[in-house]
Amino acid sequence: MSRLPFRGWLKANAVVVVRLLNSPSTRKDLKIQPILMKPIPLVLLAVFVASASLRSQDAPIVVPPDLTPEQTTYIPSSLVVPAFTPPAPIVQKPLPVIRVDATNRVRGKNGCLITSQRGEASTEPDLPTPAPAATPVGTPELTAAEIARMKWEQRHRFNLGATVYDHQVSKVQWTDPETHEFYEALCGFDIGLLAGIDRFVHEGEHYQFLLLHSDVETAKIRRLAGAQVAQALEIPAGDILITKGNASDVAATAPIRIIKKLINSEKQRLIAYHAAREQYGRQAVAWNAAHPPVPHDEIFVFRPHRGSRYLPNPQPANQGGNP
Repeated sequence: MSRLPFRGWLKANAVVVVRLLNSPSTRKDLKIQPILMKPIPLVLLAVFVASASLRSQDAPIVVPPDLTPEQTTYIPSSLVVPAFTPPAPIVQKPLPVIRVDATNRVRGKNGCLITSQRGEASTEPDLPTPAPAATPVGTPELTAAEIARMKWEQRHRFNLGATVYDHQVSKVQWTDPETHEFYEALCGFDIGLLAGIDRFVHEGEHYQFLLLHSDVETAKIRRLAGAQVAQALEIPAGDILITKGNASDVAATAPIRIIKKLINSEKQRLIAYHAAREQYGRQAVAWNAAHPPVPHDEIFVFRPHRGSRYLPNPQPANQGGNP
């Protein structure tokens, strides 16, 4: 099956995220919501930027070396976190040798001097005249094969939101792509182990995966919202309890069952993967603390172009380009 275009993929993910944020359970937990929802805009931005960069790369399919014949659900990636490498030093670019017509200097808060220079006129060519706007064409009707392909892709694209409590219990939310019914499940495992994973294989078929989750300590929840919330999160390890949606709909509840199987199959690799990510983060923080940025003066050079009010003749005759 072919994939949806990136614009369609991003729009589909955005719709799912909006539904998750406006779900009944999210609106109901008024005491918890301010804590969990404050960083969500930044989280969404970071997740979508990271997801866009991941989809722009054709990462090779890697089969784990210790994969057993019985292991039909796995992550087709090595899950290797590269060792931390200090960034290369910043190279100062030499200033162009041009005539400077005006200079402005401002002292920054860190004591550095920021200089803006207006140099001689630019010799770059004019921007080409934009092409006329294309006449909009009506959207063609989808064929039966295209509709079947889209349904297949929807069933193989998991977009989940979750809150993980003490890395033991997860409240997972999703929306069925066909019926648009909202689902919520209480799970006795840490779905946060799949953070950073964007695809997996299940029974020979490839799935795309997007997870937005937050980690919460139940001790803080008890202080803020009372013991009832923490007691409602008790569930045996490994169990799944559908709390919202039609629990008898096998297709709609398949995502959470497949995710449970994926975590059970790849748990040891995922634990090692996250430990390596945390180690990388600690090394990066330690290096940045030992090598704080050194403030230095900055010089910005601006060169007026055709039509600029800083030129003696800002509106010369148009010769094949924009004025």
